[in-house]
Amino acid sequence: MSMKNSFMHGLLKRAIQTRAYTSLSERLHHDLTTRKIPLFFDYLHPQQSHLLNLSLQGILPRSLNQDVPSSLPSIRNPIPLPIGHHLVYFPPQVSLSQLLPDGTDILHTPGEPFNRRLWAGGNVHFPISGPALDGTRAVCVESIRNVTIKGREGEGKVIVTIERRFGTVPEGESEAQTRSRIWQEDEADLGDSSIIENRDLIFMRSKTAEEIELDQAQFDKPSRTVRAPTNATFRHSIIPTKALLFRFSALTFNAHSIHLDTNYTQGQEGLRSLLVHGPLTLTLLLSVLQTHLESLGLRVAHIEYKNLTPLYVDEELTVCGKPKSDGAWDIWIEGPSGGLSVRGSAKTCPI
Repeated sequence: MSMKNSFMHGLLKRAIQTRAYTSLSERLHHDLTTRKIPLFFDYLHPQQSHLLNLSLQGILPRSLNQDVPSSLPSIRNPIPLPIGHHLVYFPPQVSLSQLLPDGTDILHTPGEPFNRRLWAGGNVHFPISGPALDGTRAVCVESIRNVTIKGREGEGKVIVTIERRFGTVPEGESEAQTRSRIWQEDEADLGDSSIIENRDLIFMRSKTAEEIELDQAQFDKPSRTVRAPTNATFRHSIIPTKALLFRFSALTFNAHSIHLDTNYTQGQEGLRSLLVHGPLTLTLLLSVLQTHLESLGLRVAHIEYKNLTPLYVDEELTVCGKPKSDGAWDIWIEGPSGGLSVRGSAKTCPI
């Protein structure tokens, strides 16, 4: 084959691959964004929040949990939902048959060959102060807002952006009425939502045996780190234990094996230990930040964050933050070696 013919053959092959890749991207985008996810109902009793407070007692800044009562708070004089505690309400209401082999559910998966799932980051908007924990019936309206594929053909990762809107709902309201009242086509339209959260989940191909062996060979070697910001206004260190990971998995109805099974995590994912949950990381970030803001008469109105490197069980993490010139805050989490693991920013408003 001449050089010219070889060059043209290569161009044709790449063009065919590009069309196939575009077709996959378009198909996944259509299939997932039109997927109707069931409504998640819950009652805003203080129990879940109370159990989370007990689980975090002693590891958060003292002003947040020094007065955690041993008995369940009253719903006659209800407290507002603490910042970040929405994450332990509205668990995925799926049966065991709707769980995949790694313990994750089928609600957001793009399907084969994208069988591995990790939490990449997201954002949360708090339009109002937290709703009262008075036993009111509430709902989470969830939808898949966007789907993108990144990476080379054959090695691509699928990023699924999930929107979750929370609001109270009266008994007897129809599903159609609930959806139209809380979910809005325009993402900027708050509707009747009290909290709006977006999550970015990354779905990847399973690792080959060779890839896992290479990962395992690196377990005892120092990993590359990203330099963290400097001049933090506050710093608070935490060591997430196996007990904490188990309790958070139980509170969120999360059976993902990367948080519970060391043999699975090392042998199937090629990660050196159990991973700290993405929503637990967000809970810690919000809780520590809010402690500092309360002394300034402020609360979190919006937060966005990105998970850069894994955080592991029994390894110290440090939540840090500092104000920006525009009144917002830079926030981040450093891993045990001081490298940047989570990077984010927050906007505030008066309490």
